[in-house]
Amino acid sequence: MEEAVGTTAAPALAAAALESLEFPLLRQYWRDCCAHVYARDHVNALDPYAEFSEIAARLERSTNLQQRLSNGPGLPSADIPDIRDHLDLAERPGALLSGAELLRVRRVLELAAEYARFLQGSDDRLQEDIPYLSPHPLLLSRLRDSLDDDGSLLDRASPELARVRQQLRVQRAQLQQLLQGLLREREQRDIWQDPHVVQRGGRFVLPVKANFKGRLRGIVHDRSASGETLFIEPLQAVEQNNLLVELAASQRHEEERILRALTALLGGEVERLREGLIRMGRLEATRAGLELAGRWGGTLPELQRAPAFSLRDIRHPLLVLRHPEGIVGNDLAMGQEAKQLLITGPNTGGKSALLKAIGLLHLAAYAGLPIPAEGQIGYFPSIFAVIGDAQDLQADLSSFSGQMRQVRDILAAASTNSLILLDELGNGTDPREGAALAQAVVAHLRERQILTVLTSHMSVLKRYALQEEGVLLAGMGFDLERLQPTYRLQLGRAGASQGLAIARKIGLPETVLALAETIYAGGQESWENWEERRDALLRSAEEQAARAQAAAEEQSALRVQLQKERDKAAALRARAEEEARAEWQKLLADARRQVRQAIADLKRGRNTQAASATLDRLDGKFSAPRTAESSLPEPGTRGLFLPLHQVVQVQRVDTPGQRLQIELRGKYLWIPAEQFRADASLEMPEERGRAQYAAPEEHPWRLDLRGQRRDEAEAALLRHLDAAVAAGRKQIEVLHGKGNGVLAEMVREFAAQDPRVATWRMAAPEQGGGGVAELELR
Repeated sequence: MEEAVGTTAAPALAAAALESLEFPLLRQYWRDCCAHVYARDHVNALDPYAEFSEIAARLERSTNLQQRLSNGPGLPSADIPDIRDHLDLAERPGALLSGAELLRVRRVLELAAEYARFLQGSDDRLQEDIPYLSPHPLLLSRLRDSLDDDGSLLDRASPELARVRQQLRVQRAQLQQLLQGLLREREQRDIWQDPHVVQRGGRFVLPVKANFKGRLRGIVHDRSASGETLFIEPLQAVEQNNLLVELAASQRHEEERILRALTALLGGEVERLREGLIRMGRLEATRAGLELAGRWGGTLPELQRAPAFSLRDIRHPLLVLRHPEGIVGNDLAMGQEAKQLLITGPNTGGKSALLKAIGLLHLAAYAGLPIPAEGQIGYFPSIFAVIGDAQDLQADLSSFSGQMRQVRDILAAASTNSLILLDELGNGTDPREGAALAQAVVAHLRERQILTVLTSHMSVLKRYALQEEGVLLAGMGFDLERLQPTYRLQLGRAGASQGLAIARKIGLPETVLALAETIYAGGQESWENWEERRDALLRSAEEQAARAQAAAEEQSALRVQLQKERDKAAALRARAEEEARAEWQKLLADARRQVRQAIADLKRGRNTQAASATLDRLDGKFSAPRTAESSLPEPGTRGLFLPLHQVVQVQRVDTPGQRLQIELRGKYLWIPAEQFRADASLEMPEERGRAQYAAPEEHPWRLDLRGQRRDEAEAALLRHLDAAVAAGRKQIEVLHGKGNGVLAEMVREFAAQDPRVATWRMAAPEQGGGGVAELELR
């Protein structure tokens, strides 16, 4: 049985994590994109804490809908009436819905049919919704035949209704004709208050002046507010009014019967309709989620079952919504090798934002939303977060005690598949005690192999991250020149808090800042000085890597240029061969013609002298000595490599292939002979880019191998070691430089193989660091 996200945690912890990671605000943005109430209710009820299979299904539905929307028409997004109360009523025996209520039901059925048509045509997970959205043939047909667009019943709703309504129209017309006749009688014209037929109590009457009531025999039904008008039903109209009332009652009875029948028909489809409304809400919520994610440039991540993630360009979705431009993305992978990450750096530098982004991106993906990152998300059956002030005055809890209570509950509920996010753990109490507690908590979590991301300024935790295996240390970048954070996560480097720099930017008095700097310098721990040196070494390594990358790119460009030159030379050679072949063919054809002419002359005139002269002339053309192949330079010849105008020296010669081997920037290349021009006056350039390190005079046993080839350097090292052993030395130093690492690799291999070498190590930074090897002799 699958473990659902959050099932191992108390509901209060799960709810606290959602609040801390601002998922309710994300839910509000999502809700605002929904077109109807069913989608909004789906978003409100959607729980990101779900089983793995449900999360996978949500992401698959989003993928399927995204593909459909990109390839065809859009999903119907009209506002759909809320008919759930009508469905509840329709389930009751003998229930009666009004025409207006049934009209809303018809509208929902018509929109459901549009949803079903949209889902047809592609074989994917969304097709499973079609049976619940397809039209209810009989119900929809009856509603269309029975209801007008305003919700009133049409005459064709039943034959009886049509008959009664026809009789009503005829009876009403006859009664109206009778009363209009009375109004037109000449002798009665002065008794009418208003010459119009009116209704009172469902019966047609005439308005008579009160002082003339005795001149019209009939039944008084009403009196005006002023008392000057009486509404009288003439005796001759009583019978017809009675018939009209009876017909109206028959009409109401038939209309009620029809509405009850339609309501009963609807009652039989209630369960299917309810499920259809849920499916429509889910589809629209999925569409709204894609719309929202489009605003933050979201992509659908790959879901893996392991509690690990690997994401590129991580951005906080809510920050992207507020600031569409300028949000810095970061790359991070955890769970496979590293189980903990400590993020350090200045205040307002982005530590907490990145911490929240990691948790919120997982919750958003669990809800089926594309996220502002690319890569894989992990499946964490429980996500916990301790972020912000946990102070609770009503519960008599300080910030620190509130935080510790949360940590206590999390430690009890967490498992190896949990994701824990801790912001500024251990703050709010004595710094030493808080630091000790913080280190103990994270060490306990590391022993339990629980994936943890935390932020802190504490030096104790920085040392912990540097010393423990499986713990990553990272810092948020800070531009010291502009005194502004870069929001870029720098793995392997602790971020300084920069509190003094930020205070200076804010405008704290200079006297206060000067005193603070003096106090800080006096109390700074030695390991922080070491950390600064380590950062300097890291920067140096990064610069060397950049130079190596530039050299590799230059070498690649050189290879491309050489290939172009080779192709060009081949094309020139092929063209020359073709021209020579054509010239030879022309010369041969001319010679054949002249030979045939000489033979013809011999046959005609037997002029042997002229024929002999012609043959001698042709023999001279074809027996002329060929131009000797151009001689190739000897190995060791200096000259110019023409494509790059570089002074090089010939190493080897390939006479049949007309090629030369040269050494260029430490690499041996074969080049066409025509790309080399010998010039003994040229001087070989000195190698550039090597670290310049002058050995002090008090180190006579330091061997400098820089600038030598590997075989030369190895021979020199062997001679040096022989001399050192003979002199009784116990240690020698070898300066191989930092370069591309060839000489350093040779020295390490030599030290490992020669039995006279006991140990090998890299020199201290002040003695040359990575460019100097120290060999201890037996």
